[in-house]
Amino acid sequence: MAFPSHLRSEAFGISLLEGAMFGKPMISSEIGTGTSYINVNGETGIVVPPSDPTAFREAMRFLWDNPDIAAEMGKQAEQRYWELFTAERMAASYADLYKELLAKHSPRR
Repeated sequence: MAFPSHLRSEAFGISLLEGAMFGKPMISSEIGTGTSYINVNGETGIVVPPSDPTAFREAMRFLWDNPDIAAEMGKQAEQRYWELFTAERMAASYADLYKELLAKHSPRR
């Protein structure tokens, strides 16, 4: 799954989640947003510098030339998807965060 965006407007990268859900190794750029939270460099795929087509090409070539590594990255991407990014997991995480914040900022009785 190649995600070539180099713009910070791609705050999260839903298509990366779609690739992870189907067990695909990912290539994305480090743009200082959530994309690198989805794609962990060396674990679920490869993260390259933004606006660096040479690095992007090398990442694609690496995955092409190393199908066993690519398959393992894809497996880890899918596992990470099911652990963190399903609607149920994300809703539970938000609920836990709200409970934590309310507990910290509620007046004591």
